[in-house]
Formats: sequence, structure tokens, C-alpha cells
Amino acid sequence: MIVVRTPLRVSFFGGGTDHPAWFSRPEPGAVLSTTIDKYIYVQLRRLPAMFEFNYRVAWGMLEEVKTINEIQHPVVREMLRHYAEDIDRATGYEVIYNADLPSKTGLGSSSAFTVSLLNAYFGNRERLCSKAFLAREAINLEQNILKETVGCQDQIAAAYGGLNRIDFQTDGQFSVTPLHITAVRRKELESSLLLFFTGFTRSAEAIEKLKVARFADKTEQLRSIYQMVDEGERILLDLNRPIREFGQLLNRAWIEKRRLDESVSNEFIDESYQAAMAAGALGGKLLGAGGGGFLLMFAPPERHEAVKAALAKLPFVPFKMERQGSTVVLYDPELTSNYLTATARVN
Repeated sequence: MIVVRTPLRVSFFGGGTDHPAWFSRPEPGAVLSTTIDKYIYVQLRRLPAMFEFNYRVAWGMLEEVKTINEIQHPVVREMLRHYAEDIDRATGYEVIYNADLPSKTGLGSSSAFTVSLLNAYFGNRERLCSKAFLAREAINLEQNILKETVGCQDQIAAAYGGLNRIDFQTDGQFSVTPLHITAVRRKELESSLLLFFTGFTRSAEAIEKLKVARFADKTEQLRSIYQMVDEGERILLDLNRPIREFGQLLNRAWIEKRRLDESVSNEFIDESYQAAMAAGALGGKLLGAGGGGFLLMFAPPERHEAVKAALAKLPFVPFKMERQGSTVVLYDPELTSNYLTATARVN
């Protein structure tokens, strides 16, 4: 049995420029993001060869099926189709999903699950995988195998963990540069961030398709969004610049993001954002593709209670930044050794 824990992420700047449809034009692409102490958990084990089913997948529903093709969860199904070796297909698997926060809320949960599943599968096969390998395979699984209209930042953030600048090359390669900020600066940043759940979940892919279709008409906005990655990095690394400038830059980024497509926001989100700003926030953004999910606000600590009061109808979620990325938290091969000699079943 193996259990993998993978963090969710908060993206500050650069969202949209991490999509192949943008950086392959070619145009420069980069994001500035951090992972947080809210996680996706995947438990995986070989399934004993004594049930009426070969595969058991527990997520928003419980699946107990005989063949890989019958699995409804697309990531689990296609991962096994693509990567599973003959011995894996013969013995079957159980996959159990858990999460600290709801899915489809802008925190990169879908890619965190993909990274977790790959880490668990290869770990169960006793293959040690680098963070770069996990990120590349997760991108390949989502973009090329599942044919999803998604960017590249979430898979990389989930695999690597930490506060990073991620740059994208025209050929699909990427580089990850950790931002080594001081403990004081890190505390300044953490203590300025507030996270609220809007109560809406949404299909990130549907919104991404709308935005990608308009990339040719939004070159100016996307170039501006890319340049904010440079500026955000400079603010964090220059201790002579007040941290409030980071919040003000978030406000500029949110204005640019809303110009990409009207589906990015809605009346309720706009009203919530303005209420927080009126209460003393300096900036913020709706995380992920837009349309719902989590609202991140940046406010001086002395204004936190006022901002929370202004958004009293929205659940507040305290969080901290994390550094580890996708991690194996339990690996015990002996938990499966008592039944692997059972008669194999072929799909």
C-alpha cells in the first residue's frame, strides 16, 4: 500500500501564459505561485484477487468494475490504460481519493490528483520519480492523453511544491526557480493573504477554452500579465520595497484577467471583491480559471477583521505556504504481500 499527499496551489501572477496555445506562438510564459498546506491524498494498493471486481475507485462515487475501460474516473482510467504493465492489469488496483478542500475551486486540485496518482502508481512499482518527471508526465496525461484544454502550471506546482517562478519555453520545456525570500518576508506575505470560498464550483476546462479561443485578440493583456511575474518577483526579493506593493500588483493583475473573457468573473464575485477592497484590502484575485472557486485577498493584518466582516457570508479558510510538493507519506509493500500470489485475473 502507498499513500501520497500532494499540495494545492495559489497562483499569484502569470495565469494564462502557461498554456501551450500561448507560449508556442511563440510568446514568453511564466507564473509566480506557491503551494499551500491543503492537500490531495491518494491511497493505492494492489487489489486482492478474490472479489467480484478487479478495480475499485473511491472518489465522488464508488466504482467497482472488472475492466479498466469501465472505470468512469477519466484520470484513473487513462493512467492505467497508458502506464499499467501486464502484471498490473492482471491483479487490479484500488484507488481512494480524499481532499482537504472541494475540487473545481481554482486551487489546482485536478492536477494535484493527477500528480498524486502517478506518484502513487510508480511508487507502488518501486520506481523513484523526480519532481520533473512527475510534472512532465502529469502534463502529458492531461493535455495529450485526456486532450484537456489546460495549462502547465498546476502540475509543476503540485509536483515541486514551494514558492516558485516557473518559466515555459516554446517547445513545452519548463524551468522552476525557487524564490529564496527571507523568513521575515515570507511571514509578511503569509500574514497578508486571506482565502475565501465563493461557494461556486466550475469547470476550469470550459472557461479555459473560452479564454484560449481569444488569445489572438488578447495579446496586450497576456503580455502585461507575463510582465507582472517579473514585477512580483522583484517586489518579494527587494526588502526595501513594502509588501503592500505585492497586493497592489495583484489588483492590477485581476483587472487584466477580467479583460480576457467575461466568464472569468460574475456579479457576485465582483461585488465581493469590491466589498473587500472597501474594507481595506489592497488587491486580490479569483484563483484558477475563473467563474467561481476561491477568492484570494491581500490586506494588511490590521485590516483582516474588517475584510472578514465584509465577506462574512463567505467561508474563510486559513492557510500557510508549504515547501515539499508531492510526497509519499506511507509506503508498506508488506501490506500486499499476503495476496499477490493469488490467481491472477486477466481483463
